[in-house]
Amino acid sequence: MSRTFFLLLAGLTLTASAAAAPASANLQNIRHEYQGPDNCAPVTALTVLGYHGTRVTQASAASAMKDYPGDPQVSSLELAAYLGRFGLHSVIRYAGDSDVLRELVSRGFPVVVQQRLKPGSNVAHFRTVYGYSGGSFLLSDPLRGPALRLSSAEMTELWRFYNGEYLVAYPPAREGEVRAAMGDDFNATANWRHALMHGEEDVKARPSDPYAWWGLAKATLRLGDAETAAEQFDRAVNLGVPTIYYLYRQEAFEAWTQAGWHTRTLQITGRALDAWPKSKELRKFRDLASQALGD
Repeated sequence: MSRTFFLLLAGLTLTASAAAAPASANLQNIRHEYQGPDNCAPVTALTVLGYHGTRVTQASAASAMKDYPGDPQVSSLELAAYLGRFGLHSVIRYAGDSDVLRELVSRGFPVVVQQRLKPGSNVAHFRTVYGYSGGSFLLSDPLRGPALRLSSAEMTELWRFYNGEYLVAYPPAREGEVRAAMGDDFNATANWRHALMHGEEDVKARPSDPYAWWGLAKATLRLGDAETAAEQFDRAVNLGVPTIYYLYRQEAFEAWTQAGWHTRTLQITGRALDAWPKSKELRKFRDLASQALGD
């Protein structure tokens, strides 16, 4: 069976020969729905599940993933866990780029990316990439519509604030195809090494960019050096990470907890909890720091 015929059976329209990487691709059966307040993750879930043949409602997905009504944050791990209830496996990786998006989409896998909502915004937002052509990508955006088109440069600019994070969900029987598309990055440790290299390049190019330092610190932490990561996270914070970022990202608190920087953890979690007092992630790290300090 030719690769072209297989991909057409998988619901993919492409323009290319069977032997070459397709010049364009557009996955079919992408379900879109406009989101309710803070519901980009539930809508993303129904989009991904719908593509793989399972229908859920936005309300049911929100009820399952959110800690309380109005919860403003659902992590990629929580999204992956919800997709897993329906038999899909997920991998979450970092330092994503245009090439890996094209490889995955061309093989019939929509890719969830976490990005800035829009230029100048500090709000994290999930979108689902399901097509590309030329130098642009086609995305299902829970706020901006079912056919948002972003150039590669726009993708990169919105994506770098969350360190190129992407999630791909797939039926277990298709894991080999995902491995082929992702190459070494399918392996978590190899991906963290890739992210570390990417982070080192980023801080050299943009030494005053707190998000570049955050990405480097996260990779350093995941590769086992909490002491160095603690210092790198502290540099990111001092360069101006906005308070809302801690609602979405708590790796600095992980590093500071491991390195014994408990006072720093209390300082920053306290600031964030003033804005989001119900956040279970922030409360967990505040409580760990309080316990360590004997408070």
